[in-house]
Amino acid sequence: MTDGLSIVPMAGHHLNTLAELEKICFSVPWSRAALAAELGKETSFFAVAEFCGTIAGYAGMSCVMDECYINNIAVFPQFRRMGIGRALVLHLIGEAEHRSASFITLEVRASNSIAIALYKSLGFQEEGRRRGYYSLPQEDALIFTLRFSKGCTPVP
Repeated sequence: MTDGLSIVPMAGHHLNTLAELEKICFSVPWSRAALAAELGKETSFFAVAEFCGTIAGYAGMSCVMDECYINNIAVFPQFRRMGIGRALVLHLIGEAEHRSASFITLEVRASNSIAIALYKSLGFQEEGRRRGYYSLPQEDALIFTLRFSKGCTPVP
């Protein structure tokens, strides 16, 4: 893990900065209110990456029964290529294991080669495509899944 990096649960004092990060990273960003609605939800798990005390990024996941879905992963541009996205995804994988999930799934823009390479390096497998899923600009989503064996270790 990157020296100076800590990953903490999302809290109310993070929301304004995370709403700004959403605007930077996504064409259809989550609002502050949408992020706030995730606080305290039993089915939600959102974590914030802080680098030397500064918010560098965040990731969120929803889990129902034995299924987890990664909603968002975002890292401020000045903190990219430092392993923060990887650390956040690994943190979500750990939480999914803690919740005894059978699998984690996510969608990613088909053009997001950096994220796709990250997911593949962590054992996620491409399992489908949603045509025209994203807007602004319109683009297909690739569906990736990480499946766990009974012991919650990723299945190769």
